[in-house]
Amino acid sequence: MSDVGDLSDYYWRLLTNIDMGNAQPFGFWTLVSLFCILSGLALMYLTVLIYRANPSSAKNRFIALMLFAESVRCLTGSFFYIYPFNLEQVRFLYFIRLIFYTSGVMLILLYLTAPLLYIKNKFAERVMRFFETKAILLMPVLGFVIFAVASFAMGGFPYGGIAPSIWIYCAEAGPGIGGTTSGGTVPFDPVCPESYSELYPMMWTITLISPLAQIIFILPLVAAFTTAVIITRTTKEIFKTGSESERNEIRAVRLGFIGKTVFQFFSLMCLIIFLVLSPVTGPELSWFNPELFDVDKFVNQGKVPTWAVLTGFTTPFIVGSMVLAGLFEGIVFTYAVMKHEVLGIDERLRKTFSGALFAGLGTIAFLIATELMESVAGMGWIGGVLIGMTILFLRKPIFATFSKISFSIMPESHTKSEQTYLEVFAIAMEDGIITQEERKMLQIQARTLGLNESRIAHLESNYETNDG
Repeated sequence: MSDVGDLSDYYWRLLTNIDMGNAQPFGFWTLVSLFCILSGLALMYLTVLIYRANPSSAKNRFIALMLFAESVRCLTGSFFYIYPFNLEQVRFLYFIRLIFYTSGVMLILLYLTAPLLYIKNKFAERVMRFFETKAILLMPVLGFVIFAVASFAMGGFPYGGIAPSIWIYCAEAGPGIGGTTSGGTVPFDPVCPESYSELYPMMWTITLISPLAQIIFILPLVAAFTTAVIITRTTKEIFKTGSESERNEIRAVRLGFIGKTVFQFFSLMCLIIFLVLSPVTGPELSWFNPELFDVDKFVNQGKVPTWAVLTGFTTPFIVGSMVLAGLFEGIVFTYAVMKHEVLGIDERLRKTFSGALFAGLGTIAFLIATELMESVAGMGWIGGVLIGMTILFLRKPIFATFSKISFSIMPESHTKSEQTYLEVFAIAMEDGIITQEERKMLQIQARTLGLNESRIAHLESNYETNDG
């Protein structure tokens, strides 16, 4: 595009000039935004998977709606960092922020409703019947109405409850151009620091965190924790008299909410660090506001304030941790709902979870290594190469450890067809060997049940390891 040059060159400038120690986090924020969008797409896939498994089931529809809200929240959480939008585009697309907050309100309502999936009374049955009808489509409308009313109560809609975004354009070092999504003026004269000259021309949109945004951000944490406690207290009878399958499902759902609470708590800590350390939290907080933060002066003196460095880290992780919470919840809930519906879904989810842990570890290690090497030798790429080689060399033991973690979170589970095959296999294994005739009968049984050879090998291996 003409304003920032060739798009590939623009991203190359951002991603090759990440320097957190010198308050140059823009490329890192762009990477976090990409992670959020990819995670949102992954959650959307899980949403479709759960819904299509049993479209008439209230439980499937409820969990699918919850994951849909999570996916929308991930897709919209840091949307404006992914692309150099011009001011007109930012103003037009600001409705995305409204969608983000609406999805947050939806999640609060859905979290507090989730215990009714396992409570046996008339009220719970009436609520769950609501999710069996098309009235479920009213949930986004209800979430938006609640958000709009809260926004009006705090000063007007939409900018009374949520702050406008600030847009900055730097063609070169010197005076910059600024604007806001509300049409107002930027409360400072933007200046493009010489220290960022490698990035120019660039556009950057700053999304502010208003009081209502903080409330909508914190309440899902409270709701998730409350739901985990309620599910624990109201399912004691199921743990006493229910089947192993029912107990595993409740454990998984409860763990999903506990994991959500933990990740959201980390996100809350990032928000608190940001609010405590930042000299201001309003629209004046910007790398392009020389009255607050003279970038060139601090970089030249080698005395970049701690708050500026930590803000570069914590700001994207406020949303990034929220996305990790949604991913964890999505994987665990998919396991809970579909472990008896789709062949090998538990195994695939464990591999996905282990892969996500490995990718997350690699990303964090890469960032730390490059920053340390940049500070010590001025060549961050050497740290990236070294840590990359180390992780590749240790990938097998790392994956083995992550596999144990994922197996403890999502134990082996089987569909009805698999359970039937295992029952027949157990009978054949009573004498400790499988004869040719028994193997032929097992193969016939497998074809009848629709099990392929790789799944049979996995089932028999698992049986011999744990039950043989």
